[in-house]
Amino acid sequence: MEDFQHAEYSNEVVEFVIAAKAFCDLVEQAAAEEKVSFLARLQKLLPLVYLKGCSLPEREGDATGINEEVVTEDDYNYLRERVWQLMAGDDDYLEVSDESTRDGEMHVVASISEKVCDIYQDLKNFISAYQHGMLDETREALWHVNANFELYWGRACVSVSRAVHAALYRAIDETGY
Repeated sequence: MEDFQHAEYSNEVVEFVIAAKAFCDLVEQAAAEEKVSFLARLQKLLPLVYLKGCSLPEREGDATGINEEVVTEDDYNYLRERVWQLMAGDDDYLEVSDESTRDGEMHVVASISEKVCDIYQDLKNFISAYQHGMLDETREALWHVNANFELYWGRACVSVSRAVHAALYRAIDETGY
């Protein structure tokens, strides 16, 4: 019987997996969602995934065990297009937390669909490795998702949350929900 006392099977990791799966399911089902419903769910899942990402145990990685990336470029582009279509003109937003805007010289236009799919890609790759249940693979996946949280998808969650909030309440005002 496999030893489930490892940090890779801790409550924090399991809770992260549950939140990440809910986020990935939402992105994968975007084409079937209505805009207000999608944004309302996204508004709740982004901070949850961020919170659960903050709670992950730190793991050491080794450069030899790079995990397979299950999200292909075609998958990414397909999902990004679905989210972009759903956003119907509310996809672009001004990125205010970008380091290049510190001096006020340059504004960066970002995309909700791109940020959401970037987050999706990291989370889906992690979930795929975690589902295999192999301790070494899970350990390496945990290291990667932690590193990517610090470098990218954690920041993406924070920045896109503001844009999702604004888009949701614009959509509610427009539709009268």
